[in-house]
Amino acid sequence: MDMENWHEQMFVGLHYDLHAYEGDTELGRETTYEHIREQLEKVKPDYVQYDCKGHPGYTSYPTKVGSPAPGIVTDALNVWREVTRDMGIPLGIHYSGVWDTRAIETHPEWALIRADGTADPHIRCPLSGYLDELMIPQLLEVVREYQIDGMWIDGDNWQSYPCYCDRCRKAFAERTGIHEIPEKPEDDHWAEWLAFHRNLFVKEHVTRYADAVHAANPRVKVCSNWMYSIGQAHEIAAPVDFLSGDISPSFGAAWACAEARFFAGRGMPWNLMVWTFINTNNQGPTMRSLPHLCQEAAVVIAQGGAVLLYDQPQRSGRLTAWHQDLLADVARFCRRRKEYCHRTETIPQVAVLHSQTSYFRYKDRQAGRLYDRVPAGHPMEGAVHAILENGLSADILNEQALIARIAEYPLVVVPEQEGLPREVADRLRDYVRTGGRLLLGGAHVAQTFPDLVGVEAVADRRLGTSWVPAGDGCVSVPGPWQAVELGTAVEVAPLLYQQEPELNRAGTAAATLNSFGKGSVVAIHGPVFRSHYQSHYPGLRRFIGDMLTRLNSPQLISLDGPWWIEMSARKKDDRVLIQFVNRSSAGHLAPDRHVVEDVPDAGPFSVTVPMKQEPARCYMAPDEVGLEWTWSDGQLTAKISGLAIHNVLVIEK
Repeated sequence: MDMENWHEQMFVGLHYDLHAYEGDTELGRETTYEHIREQLEKVKPDYVQYDCKGHPGYTSYPTKVGSPAPGIVTDALNVWREVTRDMGIPLGIHYSGVWDTRAIETHPEWALIRADGTADPHIRCPLSGYLDELMIPQLLEVVREYQIDGMWIDGDNWQSYPCYCDRCRKAFAERTGIHEIPEKPEDDHWAEWLAFHRNLFVKEHVTRYADAVHAANPRVKVCSNWMYSIGQAHEIAAPVDFLSGDISPSFGAAWACAEARFFAGRGMPWNLMVWTFINTNNQGPTMRSLPHLCQEAAVVIAQGGAVLLYDQPQRSGRLTAWHQDLLADVARFCRRRKEYCHRTETIPQVAVLHSQTSYFRYKDRQAGRLYDRVPAGHPMEGAVHAILENGLSADILNEQALIARIAEYPLVVVPEQEGLPREVADRLRDYVRTGGRLLLGGAHVAQTFPDLVGVEAVADRRLGTSWVPAGDGCVSVPGPWQAVELGTAVEVAPLLYQQEPELNRAGTAAATLNSFGKGSVVAIHGPVFRSHYQSHYPGLRRFIGDMLTRLNSPQLISLDGPWWIEMSARKKDDRVLIQFVNRSSAGHLAPDRHVVEDVPDAGPFSVTVPMKQEPARCYMAPDEVGLEWTWSDGQLTAKISGLAIHNVLVIEK
């Protein structure tokens, strides 16, 4: 194995953490070489991550730097190093970074200070001595003593908040010239205050510990959990080696749907961690079903990524045997698909903009964490869901990626994203002018892009909850809706003030179509994408689908089948690899019923793929289901007999 770049080759990994604490009495008691080797051989992972230090701040190994847990019986990390070395697989560690309760207990001066002047009992100040006096020395100790291969730093960006200590106040004033420290979103300079702390996190936290580790051993691969995900959509600046995040065990496939697509466009090795257990309404942890875990893993691998399976050992370090049997089944499911999934590239279809400028403009109206999954991202996710549910393939790009790659995409969607930088707005205009298709959403678009959308906003006329036509009926969408006057655009859907499409017209367009240069723009003048995320009304899916159809893009690959089949257009080694994930569930899910117990077959469906030349071969893999395909006049039509959880249409040119 090429250890210089080992994470790029990883596909199925295992993650075990314990979050050792002061009450532990038997850490490592049942951690023997024979037991760990036996259980890992069941799964045969490509690599593993094992416990080092969790959120309580106690290590589960006998550190000489910080606070070892008082209940260490056996140095389990040493056993895991021996086993993984003999198996020829990398060993990473789980380590909690920003969140360290024990460090604050022993060094109160390291605590983050809240706006009300109280000290946080768990979170460190970014300019305290924590990094230099504890975290970096401890990471280097583990690198030196255990010869680890990687580290997954948890409790990092998603536990980062502004700090109001004297150190941070002084540094902010010195670096910005601003001496009035804001305490809430309504105060002056709030955005600068948050930007200052985000810079501290990236440059003076992650960058510094990653550089220290790489200097000690360049082969050790460093990841900060959820860094550069949807909640941190900035350009990559810190020297991390791979991207990762642990998706929610409740409805995790929906979470992974967006995060996987965003990670896939970041140009770095990445994985998503699947929790194999669940704790519904705090009823206690229990393992999830095999179909549930395979469905969630399928959403990840369909985007070319790797999967981490998360299980917790018993406090003694014993791995529960039947848990490992379940993990082995999930691993086998994934490996059957590896050659058709891992490290594939997208075939550009529909690009959805995830503007970091718009995201943080919205997010920063609330106090709280510096980075988070918040309602600011709902329009983007609603757009992705609507595109997938209408049988198309979608990618998620931040501003820089869109600017660089927009010309590759037949269709672009900008869902209710305000305050776009001029460079982005100009690039969108150039894209349409040269023949691109653009779908814009939001009450602001008539004011922001009057030339593109070909309408003029009616001053002081915004409407609240209204209806839009859908099939033979209509569907409600909350406001605000912007009333518009047509210029060069034509109305393609009226706005309704009640539910009779022919009688209850509000006198303004819900959606308009405009020609601009060689391209065209559909503008929806209200928050349909946010509404779709929050409701998933079938009628709203239909309405958005009609707007996508209005753009008439002949280059799009299209699926005709149940809306719960998610299609992704991918490629690798001169093969087209159309991914299908069945997102349905037998029975029903509810707030008190989170486990997918079975995934019923999706039944027959078809796919059309624009192709200039007739392919040499088409087949389904790895499940050999029925397939009939024809090619005529530049279009491949594939009729597929069914879909269990995941399968791939392989097209060889």
